[in-house]
Parts: sequence; structure tokens; C-alpha cells
Amino acid sequence: MSRESARHRAGLWLAQAQDDLRAAQVLQAAGQAAQACFQAQQVGEKAIKALLAADDRDLRSHSLSALLRELGAEPAERWQRQARVLDKLYAPTRYPDALGDDLPAAVFGPEDATAALEAAAALLSWAGEVLEASDGV
Repeated sequence: MSRESARHRAGLWLAQAQDDLRAAQVLQAAGQAAQACFQAQQVGEKAIKALLAADDRDLRSHSLSALLRELGAEPAERWQRQARVLDKLYAPTRYPDALGDDLPAAVFGPEDATAALEAAAALLSWAGEVLEASDGV
């Protein structure tokens, strides 16, 4: 893939992450904490994938921690806390059997959504800054 194509692809991933953040904020405001948490996880995942896409690298994981490791030791260490917050939200926020007999809507509350959106917004901001300032990480 050409460098120009990779940068375009990265821009698409970043734009989708930005749209997902707006959706997460709407869900949070509507009291839909579990759904806001999942959308926040998607924001973080897509933000990191934007950085990987800029370098035409593998995007096949849903684990933010694993995706950060693909970027290198410094990003993985620097953004580890945010990745861990969001990694925990990928499945249990969506599946009615992921938490035993408890529905995600009954388990995830406003404080979870707030923490998830903060982590997602930080990753998104970082990814945008990196892409704007350079040709990758």
C-alpha cells in the first residue's frame, strides 16, 4: 500500500473514532452506561488502529493493550492504564450472558461510562496529535 493510501486509511479510522466518541457521549447523557462503555472501547480501538493503519500494519486485534504493543514499548507503557480500562469493556458490556445472570445495563453505571469516556478521549486526542505531527508513531 502506498504511503498516501495508508495515511488516507488512517484518517478514516480516526474520523470513525471521533464519530464513535460523539455517539458514546450521547449514550452517556441518555443514561445508557453499558452502551456508552462499549462505544468508548470502540473509540480507543479505532484511535490506535488509525496509528497502525498509517504505517500499514496489522489491525486484527480488539485488544487495545495488544494493539499498543504493536506500536512499541513506549506507547504501550504510556497508555497502558487507558487500554486496561477499555479492554475490560469489549464483551461484558454487550452480551447478556457475559456477567452471569446480570444484564450489562444493571452492572455498568455512570461512573463506568465516565471513566471509559475519559480513557477513550485521551487515546483519541493522542492519536490525532501523532497523526497530525508525523507520518506515524
